Amino acid sequence: MLYLYALSEPPTDAPDVLGLDETPLAVERMGDIDAVVGALDRARVEPSERAILDHARVVAAVAEANVAVLPARFGRGFTDGPALRSAVSERSAELTRALDLVRGCSELALRVLAPSDGASTVAASGRDYMRTRLDEQRRTERLADELHEPLAALARAATKSVAAGSELVLSAAYLVPRDTLADFEALVTELGAGHPDLTIACTGPWPPYSFATAEPGAA
Repeated sequence: MLYLYALSEPPTDAPDVLGLDETPLAVERMGDIDAVVGALDRARVEPSERAILDHARVVAAVAEANVAVLPARFGRGFTDGPALRSAVSERSAELTRALDLVRGCSELALRVLAPSDGASTVAASGRDYMRTRLDEQRRTERLADELHEPLAALARAATKSVAAGSELVLSAAYLVPRDTLADFEALVTELGAGHPDLTIACTGPWPPYSFATAEPGAA
């Protein structure tokens, strides 16, 4: 099986790391798109903690070594090179646009949590309950926007999820140009200082899983 780790903009530098089953990496060249692969002596890869971590480690190394990389999701395998080339060819225009989007960028993830006061308010009526929940949702959304919008302004693309009514206020991901990662992290620190009651966790840089993945249908 030809196991796919990532698609990349050529010329691709295959890092000197071993992949699943301790197999070396290779680059399949397909015109304007390269594929970083490994040859496995089995028909499929079952999910296990080690296999998933090995896959993620290879993808991270490929992303660090190259300018534009689309990480493949775990378990993508093809019978041989022609099968992989055929699958990539069917989506070449879409994959090329995705490579353009992520070129020179890394992903940073953000989670914002608010402390729970442990109190529960008993509403006098269903209407009061709904009004309280609506007010709570609006406050959470305003807070999430206050944190998210200045960070999104430094990113090429961003995603966010607002969770009103829970300790998790905001979960977001940002596609940040590598030359502005320090500016982004400094702004996270500044926002955290302005909201000492919140827990703000920023992780990364990661390969751009939230924004573009290599998804040529597995064969």
